[in-house]
Amino acid sequence: MKETMLTLIQHYGYTAVFVFMMLGIIGLPLPVEFILIFAGSIVAASKLHIVWLILIAWLGVLAGMIVNYGLGRTIGIKPISKITKYVHLHEDKLNRLAIRFQKASAVFIVIGYFVAGLRHASPFLAGASGMPFKKFAFYAMAGGLLWISGFTFLGQKIGHHWHSMMKWLHHPIVILVIGGILLLAYLLKHRVLSTNSHVPKVR
Repeated sequence: MKETMLTLIQHYGYTAVFVFMMLGIIGLPLPVEFILIFAGSIVAASKLHIVWLILIAWLGVLAGMIVNYGLGRTIGIKPISKITKYVHLHEDKLNRLAIRFQKASAVFIVIGYFVAGLRHASPFLAGASGMPFKKFAFYAMAGGLLWISGFTFLGQKIGHHWHSMMKWLHHPIVILVIGGILLLAYLLKHRVLSTNSHVPKVR
């Protein structure tokens, strides 16, 4: 799948980047950081320009964020909990998470870009919790620009070392370290969702 996406980026350039970033934010299992790094790495050898690349990727991300915000605003937590209950996210847990979001919305949205799963959930929670759109848009734009710029410039710095980096990432020690980080993130997420604190429902 990754090879197909990379080929599409090479052939369709900015259009492919926009579509992949939007769909990745909405919830499709796309390796968006991987896409940004690769796109940044081929800037010198392609017709892509780093500024336009960041702008188009940013617009794609914002489109996806707005879609999820709209879903949260119109659907709400109770209906969506009928689906998320199958991954142990019942309505009460979603409500607790929404309350925490209301208390630290800026952190959820900005830092959420760097956490797989949270970047999809944060705009939905923003809409479901009634966060004003202007406030949501400000943090979504700021966090998105920071996230996209970081990974794109990283890809530009890597440049021709792209393939070497891919081999390095498949080294057993690196895989173990990444696995440990993911496990820690999962445990922290589970602890947050499993809290027994009583909070009122959002919807």
